[in-house]
Amino acid sequence: AATGLADLALFQGRTKEAVDLLEKGIAGDTATGFQAEAARKHTMISAALLSRAEARPAVAAADHALALSKRNYILLSAGLTLAAAGEEKRARQLATSLASQIEPEPRSFAKLVEGEVLLHQGQAGEAAVRFREAGDIVDTWLGRYLLGRAYLEAGAFTEADSELEICLKRRGEATAVFLDDVPSYHVLPPVYYYLGRAQEGLGSPKAAESYRRFVELRAAADNDPLV
Repeated sequence: AATGLADLALFQGRTKEAVDLLEKGIAGDTATGFQAEAARKHTMISAALLSRAEARPAVAAADHALALSKRNYILLSAGLTLAAAGEEKRARQLATSLASQIEPEPRSFAKLVEGEVLLHQGQAGEAAVRFREAGDIVDTWLGRYLLGRAYLEAGAFTEADSELEICLKRRGEATAVFLDDVPSYHVLPPVYYYLGRAQEGLGSPKAAESYRRFVELRAAADNDPLV
C-alpha cells in the first residue's frame, strides 16, 4: 500500500509526502524481514530525490536498494540513477551485469543504462542508438520515453515528438515500466513537459497545451525543477 500511495504522491510531484510514506514502509519491511520490499521502496525514494535534482541523496538511496536486492529492476533503476548523477563507471558495471544474462528483458535494460550514461555525457546521438537497440530486443515504454528524450537533446524534434506521442498512447504501460510489479505511474507527467519541448522545437502551437497539461498534473508539486 505504501508503494502505491507513494506512486500517486510522486505523480503529483508531492515528493516529501512520498518519501515519508516510503521511509515508514521501509521501517516496517525491515522489522519483518521483507528485504525485497524495502529495496523496492528505496528505488522509489531514489527516483523522488532525483526528480528534485538531489543527486547525492538519490545515489545513496539507490545504494541502499542494491545492498538489499540484485533483482533486474533494481539494477536498472539504480543504473539510471547513477548515470543521471554522473556515476558513469558504476552505471556501466550494472549494465554489464544485466547484459550478461540470457533473458531478453535484462539485456534490453542494459542498453537503456548504457544509453542513459551517453545521454548525460552529452552524446545524445549515440544514446539514441543504444535506446533503439534496446527496443530491438524488447519494445518497452521506458525505452520509448528515453529515446524521445535523446532525440530531443539531439535536436531531432520530429522524432522526439513521435516517440513521446507513442508514450501517451501507451500510457497504461507506464504503470509498471520496470516489468516487475513496481508501481511507476509517476513517470507519465514529465512526458507532457518533454513533448512540449519537442513541439516548441517544431514551432507548433500544441506546445502550450502540453506544458499546461504538465503543470496541471503537478499543481501540488513541491520543489519540482521541471515545474
